Amino acid sequence: MISRAPLGGVWAVVPVKRFDQAKQRLSEVLDGAGRAALAAAMLGDVLEQLSGTAGLTGVLVVTSDMEATVIAGGFGAAVLTDPADSGVNDAVAHGVSRLGPLGASSAIITPSDIPFVTSEELSSVLAALEQTAVVLAPATRDGGTNILGLSPPDVMAPAFGQDSFARHSAVAHDLRPAVILLEGAGRDIDVPADLARGKGSLPRLRRTPCAGLRQGRGGDRMGSDRLIGRARPGASHIHPLRHLSRARQVELSCPTPGAHR
Repeated sequence: MISRAPLGGVWAVVPVKRFDQAKQRLSEVLDGAGRAALAAAMLGDVLEQLSGTAGLTGVLVVTSDMEATVIAGGFGAAVLTDPADSGVNDAVAHGVSRLGPLGASSAIITPSDIPFVTSEELSSVLAALEQTAVVLAPATRDGGTNILGLSPPDVMAPAFGQDSFARHSAVAHDLRPAVILLEGAGRDIDVPADLARGKGSLPRLRRTPCAGLRQGRGGDRMGSDRLIGRARPGASHIHPLRHLSRARQVELSCPTPGAHR
């Protein structure tokens, strides 16, 4: 069942993995609680940008995580339960299958771990989607697809995962997909190097859970990581560590992978 769903137009579909299973590749620098809080925080930033994007009819979050459901509700997003919880492609397909009855003409598949995306970038995807059936925004680093625009929503099956940009490009070849290089959307947070690359230059990742950093050899912490800022007004129901984008004063010092060795 989809909660609070308007009809028609262009929808964003946001698949969200359970927070307690998220970002395993960051286990070198963040413990389980830290990874879960980071995943929650990034979801907040993505939803804020989506909610501020003109031309979107609605946002559909597909998840089995209760906390993600609460965060989605705080941004007015509709929520579809992901009963199978069997991976991003199944979650996307599950969400897309529900857009037909809503009269959706198009969809933009937006991962929850691209916290640097902006509403302007999302608008550029929507504009491109008016001219072609498939829009691809590749990841900067790893060959992935960070935004997938589809018109109609079921024009092709999702193929996210390692090297998904090449797969999506191949599947959509006859549809003449538009490829858009987006600086913010192109940056996701998957591995420790992604955190290191953002050191001192994270314009949107406002408040991340550095308290969960792993201990290095000899018990020393891997850096003095912290993000300091103000919680968004009126958001007292959202844990301050889990909402990023309204903070205004930021201090960041993330670890360089392997620096503790």
